[in-house]
Parts: sequence; structure tokens; C-alpha cells
Amino acid sequence: MDFKLFEKLSSTPAPCGREELLRETILPLIKPLVDEVKTDALGNIIALKKGKGKFKLMLDAHIDEVSARVRYIEESGFLRFVTTGGIDARTLVAQRVKIQTKKHGILTGIIGSKPAHYLTSADLAKAASVEALFIDTGLDGKTAREVFAIGDPITLDRAPIEFGKDLFSAKAIDDRAGVYILLKVMENLPKEHDADIYFTFTTQEEFGLIGCQCAVFDIKPDVALAVDTTGALDTPGIPVQDYVLRLGQGIGISMVDRTTIANQGVVDHLVEICQKRKIPHQLRVASRGSNNGMIMQRHAGAVAECTLSVPVRYIHSNVEVANKNDVDAAVALVENFALECCPSRYTPEI
Repeated sequence: MDFKLFEKLSSTPAPCGREELLRETILPLIKPLVDEVKTDALGNIIALKKGKGKFKLMLDAHIDEVSARVRYIEESGFLRFVTTGGIDARTLVAQRVKIQTKKHGILTGIIGSKPAHYLTSADLAKAASVEALFIDTGLDGKTAREVFAIGDPITLDRAPIEFGKDLFSAKAIDDRAGVYILLKVMENLPKEHDADIYFTFTTQEEFGLIGCQCAVFDIKPDVALAVDTTGALDTPGIPVQDYVLRLGQGIGISMVDRTTIANQGVVDHLVEICQKRKIPHQLRVASRGSNNGMIMQRHAGAVAECTLSVPVRYIHSNVEVANKNDVDAAVALVENFALECCPSRYTPEI
């Protein structure tokens, strides 16, 4: 795994609906690798690597991350906020954040709460809620109101690190891992392949799978893979049967989640590739979760779709943890599937 590239992707803020900084980071990386590239009104990147034109393959990763927006500026200069994406408020207390302002660049804030020593019984009931939190900007009220504006986007602030055996921790592994995987697949693919391959880097997934809804209508693919992450529950306190996926055991091939049942033909082909190429993999059957795979499967007509899920501990926090080998396995699987993909295998015969 090229950790320096991942570090660059993870460290670039991309809050829901304000992904422009990461988009500006990705575009120069992909332009030399594809035949066509464009953006749309939602900020999606749609890049085409032309093949023999036999069919359309869509490979998707979302570029946004769980984030927040300024909703109120206190007279004292503290900021109140709402989340844009599913963040557990318990993970936010005493954390640093980055706030994107219109005129003053990206500034640092500290998330605070009422000190534990002074919590009343009533306070305890709402202590683990966003409403009980605020952001200390280090500025007085007058200056804060000049610098910040309602709606300014906020992202978590944590530098990526490598630790343990092949592990790394960062904010926004969900879904910078997917972005990284698609970039590496772009680099590795040969010039000739049957499919016209569309690489999409889509926006606002964490706020409702929004960007992909427009991208898939634009492309109307025959086959699609969503490359995303999922919560790995292989930690203390969770029964073994509920782990779903484990770190270091390979890329997850998602058969079922809360909103999507994958195309069985695609699943079988992915497993076959893994077995033939000795790519570590796991089968994912989950009762929760959703992702752009649901959108790709049925929002522009019927599409043979499957989601690949990188296992991530502590998901939607600034200390997400993943295994480099699982990411490398995903690169190998997506690359080989892009070359061997065969739509006739995935559609029932009449």
C-alpha cells in the first residue's frame, strides 16, 4: 500500500456537499490515466477509460466524509453545529476539528462540553448528544462572527498513522480507502480491455447516497462495483458470530446488507477470481448498512452490482482503523474483475 498517497487523500477535507478540495486533489492524479473526465453540478467526478465498447462497467467510491456544519454563533464566540452524516456524539468530545471559512481559509476548533465535575442528572441524560457540544474557536464573539458564517463546513482533524502489524489509523478511511483503490486500479489497468470503464468519485454519500444517484443516470452501466468500507466488529464485547468482517482477512464481498442483495453472478465471479488469484477475501452478510451499491443497482434500470467492503474498526470516527493488506486485496480484485467482467454471466437466460 502506498501510504503517502493515502495520507494525502485522508488529510484533505471533504465534508458532505463541500468536497471541492479533495476533488481538486484527485483530478490532476487521474487526468493522465483516463481518456475523458468531467464533473457535474453535484461535484461528482466521472472519468472514462475507453475499452472495446462491448459494455459499460462503473466503479464507484464516494469522496465525502462524515462532517458537520455551523448552525449558530454564540455571543461569546463558541460555535454550535449539526452533523452531516452519522457520527456518534460520544466520539466528538475533546476533539480537534477543521472549519472551512469563506475568507480566512481553514481554521482549527476544539469540541468542548460541560465539564464532568458540573454535570447534573439532567445533563447526564443528554451528555452524549450533539446538542450538548460546542466548538471553541479561540476567538472572541465579535471576531468569531466576522470570521465564521452559518453553514461553514466542519471536518474531524487527525493525522493518519501506521501502527501495529500492517494497520493504519485515520479519519475518513470511509471512503478514502475506496478512492485510493480506484486510483491504483487506474494506474494498473492495461490499455486494452473489453469494457468502457467509468470511474466515479461521488459526493454526499454520507448524507443520503445523493451524488451517485445522478452519476448512475448519466452512465447507465451494465455492471457496477461500489468500493466502500464497512464496520468491522472484531473487537471486545462483540460476539464472534456478529463480527461480520475481520481486519486482515481480506476484502469483503458484500452479499447482503440492509438495502441491497448483490447480483449472485457477480458475487460468484468475484469469489472465483479471488480463488484463482489467491486474493484474500471474506463474504459479508449484514443486517445493517447501506451504500452507493443500492443506488447503482436499480436507479437507472437493472444493473448487475456488488459492493466491495474494506473492513474498518471504529467507523465514522477520527481514529478509524484498517489493514493495508485488505486494501491491497481490493486493488487486485477490482483490477482483475475489470479485465474479466462478463455481463452475460450475470443475467438469467430466457
